[in-house]
Amino acid sequence: MTSSTSSKAQQHLISEMYLQHHDWLLQWLRHRIKHPLNAADIVQDTFLRLLQAQQKITALQEPRAYLLNIAKHLLIDQHRRYTIEKNYMEALCEQLQLDEQDSQQSRFEDVIQILDFLTVALSTTHSTARQSFLMYYFEGYTQTEIAENLQLSLRTIQGYLADCLSLCYETRHRLNAELNDE
Repeated sequence: MTSSTSSKAQQHLISEMYLQHHDWLLQWLRHRIKHPLNAADIVQDTFLRLLQAQQKITALQEPRAYLLNIAKHLLIDQHRRYTIEKNYMEALCEQLQLDEQDSQQSRFEDVIQILDFLTVALSTTHSTARQSFLMYYFEGYTQTEIAENLQLSLRTIQGYLADCLSLCYETRHRLNAELNDE
C-alpha cells in the first residue's frame, strides 16, 4: 500500500469515526464541562489531534476509548492553561494594587514635603499673610474674597501674597544651593 493510499484510508477512517462518535463525545463532554461551547471546541480539537497524529489508527480496537483519552488530555491542558492564566491575572491585580498604594504613598509623601517646605518658607511671615497665602493657593478664594473675609484692603492681600511667594522662591533657591553643596 502506498503512502497516498494509506493517507486516504486514514482520512476515510477519521471521517467515519467523526460521523459515528462526534455526538457521543459531545454529550459526554457536556456532562462534565460547565460551558457547552467549550465541549464543542474540545470535540473539534480532539478530531484535529487525531488528524495530526502520525500513528496509524487503522488498527484501533476501541475508537471511543482512544477519542476519550485525547479529550481528557485536552481537558487537562485546558485546566492547566486556565489555572496559569488565573494565577497570572491575580498576580497582576495584586501588583497593580501595590503600585497604586505606592503611588498614593508617594503622593502623600510629596504633600508632606510641600507642607514642610511651606512651613519653613513662611515661618517668618505674619500669621495673616500665611492665612492669605493658604486661602488663595489651597482653598481657592479670590484675592477680593480674602480681603473681605479678613477685613483688609485688596492691596494689602496682594502684598502678602507677593511676600509669601518671594519667601517661597528664596527658600527653594537656598535649599537647592544646600543640596548642590552636599
